[in-house]
Amino acid sequence: MKKNNSQNKPYYSQRNNQLKPEGACNVTSMINALSSAGWPVSKLGTKKYPQPEDALMNFMMNDNTVLVAWRKIDPAGSYPPNEWHAILALGTNLWLRANGLLCQYKNAVEFREDVTAEDVTRTIVNGGAVVCTGRFITAQKKTIGHVVCVVGYENDDNEKTFVLDDSWGDYHDGYVTQNGNDIRMSFADFTSLLRPCGSARKMGHIVSMFKEC
Repeated sequence: MKKNNSQNKPYYSQRNNQLKPEGACNVTSMINALSSAGWPVSKLGTKKYPQPEDALMNFMMNDNTVLVAWRKIDPAGSYPPNEWHAILALGTNLWLRANGLLCQYKNAVEFREDVTAEDVTRTIVNGGAVVCTGRFITAQKKTIGHVVCVVGYENDDNEKTFVLDDSWGDYHDGYVTQNGNDIRMSFADFTSLLRPCGSARKMGHIVSMFKEC
């Protein structure tokens, strides 16, 4: 049994972003998740920022509601708004709502700290995707914090494999391969690489399938 919600949909790479490409895995993974879940994000670019991931980043850095919430949890400004998971979820929902895609009292993104593999599978079966954070090793043997999007899964001989859209490339070769579309992640890697590393419960953004208001 298998399902991949990103099939026949765009793959977004952070490498060609206008705004902070090396620090945009979070917003770009969110765009990959929304796209996989059927949200028409390709239409949400602006004249200044044609790519939706740049448009979302710009919103995160300038929206007053986002900035007020960010300053409450990070008054020293230690990390930008897009790097705080709660703020990323808030900003994405506000951005979708500002673009007329989200009903007033509903959210597309829910951030949780207790997401299981079963939750991920259920979300994908229901047409959604999940954005997770992890620790990966580059070809230069450097450990990096990174955000990826889980868009599918496969069950083969009772072994579960997840399918990622990774905005930086393929983690298997330390990101030498820069195309991260439909990267397979074993259940063992899911457990050991995604945060909290080694735990069965993960930090994750549950992105629901698009439904018109």
